[in-house]
Amino acid sequence: MAIKELIEKGFMSLAYADFKEDGVQVLPSSFPDIIGKQGIIIRKLKEELGVEVSIPETPKNSAPGKKFKVTIAGASEKVELAKQVINDIVMYSHHEITHPGVVHEEVEVPDWAYRFVIGKAGSELRHIQNNYKVKVNIPREDSACQQVLVIGEPGGVERAKVYIEKLLWNAENASKGRDKQETSGGDGYGDEEPEEDWMKSYMYKR
Repeated sequence: MAIKELIEKGFMSLAYADFKEDGVQVLPSSFPDIIGKQGIIIRKLKEELGVEVSIPETPKNSAPGKKFKVTIAGASEKVELAKQVINDIVMYSHHEITHPGVVHEEVEVPDWAYRFVIGKAGSELRHIQNNYKVKVNIPREDSACQQVLVIGEPGGVERAKVYIEKLLWNAENASKGRDKQETSGGDGYGDEEPEEDWMKSYMYKR
């Protein structure tokens, strides 16, 4: 029985005291965050907590927004902690166990102002990320966190947040000035415009 379990699941429940197998429902678009570049994040999760983590294969024709179960097995207490780590990675792209020293800040950005944070062809977003050494996540409809997230080391995150807030202030004031000049609504900066194709690759996928 134990050999069969090892072959089918890659682990043996007998190897753990207080064994538990559980899982977290996750969108496939979050799998890369859980796995990490060259598997570094999922390996750290396994090593630090002594659990097994299994990422399911995603059918090519799966429905948009459909979640799949990431399976976790090990000692009961560690499994619960691993679930929290994965949930935090899905929500905020980091957890102290897998991303030590990394923090995040949420920035409230109206939908119409996303384009100011992204910039033409992503130029502003690249500038923010490269200059402050942070990752900026722009939410999509199915994102776990619906605010713009700035992730990185504390100093860079704080400076990037201030920069984004300045962008928003400039955008809002440009919009007000434009509104005063416009006798009828039309093409003011504050008008929400359709999402362009070039923007899609910069919108954070969950």
